[in-house]
Amino acid sequence: MTVKQTVIAAAFLVISTPVYANENIFDRAFSYLNLHERSNRTQIQKVTKVDPVRTPWCAAFVNGILKEIGLSGTNSNMAISFNKYKTPTKTPKKGDIVVFAHHVGFFQKFSGNKVAVLGGNQSNKVRSEEHTSELQSPMYLVCRLLLEKK
Repeated sequence: MTVKQTVIAAAFLVISTPVYANENIFDRAFSYLNLHERSNRTQIQKVTKVDPVRTPWCAAFVNGILKEIGLSGTNSNMAISFNKYKTPTKTPKKGDIVVFAHHVGFFQKFSGNKVAVLGGNQSNKVRSEEHTSELQSPMYLVCRLLLEKK
């Protein structure tokens, strides 16, 4: 991790997941890549349990992915509900949960001074987006889940 990446990570709260969960979480979310809220409405509704055309669905997508692999989420459609989700860490790994003031998704990687996040409701679909440090504040968080196998 470079100095610049450390500064970015410090603007996040990171919550840890066991190794078995991180890749499973990311791979499951990735399996929905490029589904659009209008043209793939039914598929997105199955995972999110909300109408993606009428409801902001990023948190519902994260909760749906967690549920699909047998883990509990926040049971809220509010991105900010992940703020106090599990235990913080400062070293994000692929599959960790990134929480912004009004958005949530899965940590993919650092890319220079940007953080790549895979999530739902990013330009109305499931996709990867890079977020610059200028968009971040101390209230933006990265969470790595401390999850127990069920």
